Parts: sequence; structure tokens; C-alpha cells
Amino acid sequence: MESSLNIASFNAENFYLLLDADYSREELEALDEDDYLAMNSSIFNPNKERGKIAEIARTILEGDFDLVGLCEVGGMETLAAFNRLYLGGAYDCFLHEENSRRGIYVGALAKKGRFPGARARNMEGDFSRNLLRLDLGPAASNLEVFVVHLKSQYGEDKGLEQRIWEVERLCSLVGEKNCVIMGDFNGIAIRGEEQFEYAPILALPFRDVLEAVGIPPEKRRTHYYFGRGEVSFAQLDYIFCSNDVEVLDAGVLEGEIPINREQRDLLPSDHLMIRASVRPSASAPEPNCLEPERRCLHIGSLLLRALRSVREKIHSLA
Repeated sequence: MESSLNIASFNAENFYLLLDADYSREELEALDEDDYLAMNSSIFNPNKERGKIAEIARTILEGDFDLVGLCEVGGMETLAAFNRLYLGGAYDCFLHEENSRRGIYVGALAKKGRFPGARARNMEGDFSRNLLRLDLGPAASNLEVFVVHLKSQYGEDKGLEQRIWEVERLCSLVGEKNCVIMGDFNGIAIRGEEQFEYAPILALPFRDVLEAVGIPPEKRRTHYYFGRGEVSFAQLDYIFCSNDVEVLDAGVLEGEIPINREQRDLLPSDHLMIRASVRPSASAPEPNCLEPERRCLHIGSLLLRALRSVREKIHSLA
């Protein structure tokens, strides 16, 4: 096994690349913009701007990542086309088109030949987006990686009930050894500043890679938001490693910081890529054949469930 793995997580923001023919990159980029967009007629999920796609590819290739977890990908067709056209086919693609009501999925890119025998599975449960679990095999000491995209803070209760359930379910699935959780958490899971629904994750024997390398909370940002009279730069994206996984280096790939919505819209995504160099545990447990569930809910999850039950009773009496 190589001494370390170079990994990254990125929410590519409504990343669709649906084509009507087997174009080369040169042919694709020579198309008129209207012809390019006409290949995907969706009003809500149109094809992503080609310049932004090229920038995402440049970042991945320059980072020479062994593994990249991606959020908001428009299916396997998009991921495969991106790999073929923009990454030179350098990666194996993993994505299961399940769960997402918006047609945006989590997926993963694994460098070809790096993880022979790697396996992937979509985890069961009523997630708002799919939850992908990877077993990278002996070449990575059987490291397990979960790629997540938790419920956003939209809806009648800002998605709180669903997000509480998703956090509980996620915590019941992950192992405590040789494990990584990466993706868009859609909230603050910074230790000491966390929103309460993320307490079960912080109770696990894991730590955020940015925390592990000593980056102060006020300098951790992976998302730019310019709303109606509101500006927020926050860390919504995380890579959590179990305590036996050594974090050698970590950071967020950030260029020029936007000062308004117009500048933000020029970027490939409203999220930034978070990256880390990690060393899996040398004494990793044997692979567990991707069994559906391993752990009982810990006390934090039980308390959250109790709070939810009390709230439901109060609503029923109102």
C-alpha cells in the first residue's frame, strides 16, 4: 500500500452533462451554446456551463486525487461523460441513481488501477439524496468511505426533521475504524459551534480534517451564499476521518473570494473543494462485506429521537 491517499470532496452544484452523441471534447466545445443546451431540455437541471466543467476538471487533475467524492451530479451518464471528455478516462466512476427527488446524486471518482477490487453500494434508507458507501479494498487497507449529501435547510421546518433522521441513520451505518465520511452536510458541524442535529456525528471517534491540521473555525469555509440581504461564508462540506486514520495534510481549495452574487456566479460552484492527504490504519479490520447496518444508535441519537417524539406530542395537543 502507498503511504498516503490524496482525497477530496466537492459539491459540483447542479452538475449535468447530458449529450445526444459521442462527442470528442473538441467537438463538444465547438458546439454553439444553444445547441449544447438543447441536448438537455430540463428547465430545472440544464447542462452546466462548459467553462465551469473544464475548471472542475482542471482542479481534479492538478490535485492528482486518488479519490474524489462528488455531490449534485446528474446521474451516471453525466459522471461518465465528464470522466471521458474532461479527465481523459483517468478514473473509475461510482454512482447509484437512487433516492434523490431532484435527480442530483452523490458519486465518486477513483483513480484507475489505484484500488483494484473496490466496491460501491447505495445505502438503504429514506434519504433525500443517496448515500454512497465505498470499500476501497486491500490497496487502501480496506478503508471505507461514505459520500453523503444531507438534507438542505429548506422546507417547512428548514429540513430539520429529515436531517435529524439522516444523521441518525448515517451514524448507525459507519464503522469506528478505518473509515472516512465526506460530503455536503448542509449545516455547521464544527466542534463547539455545531448545530444540534450534528451532535451524533461529533460524538463518533472521528475528527474533521481541517480541525486535525489546526485550521481555526473562523477560517474554515466551503460555501458562499449571497441571499436577500444576507451574506454567509460557512463550512458546509466536511471530510471526517476515524481516529485511527492519520491526517497528514488538509485544506480548502479557494481562489479569489467573491464579494457579491455576480462574482460568485462566475465560479464553478457555490461550494469549494475540501481536500486531505490521509494514511489509512495499518491495522485495519477485515472487510465486512458491506452489511447493511453495524452499530446501535448512540446516546446522542437517542436523545434527538426523544426530543422529536416530545415535539410531535406537543403538536398533536395543539
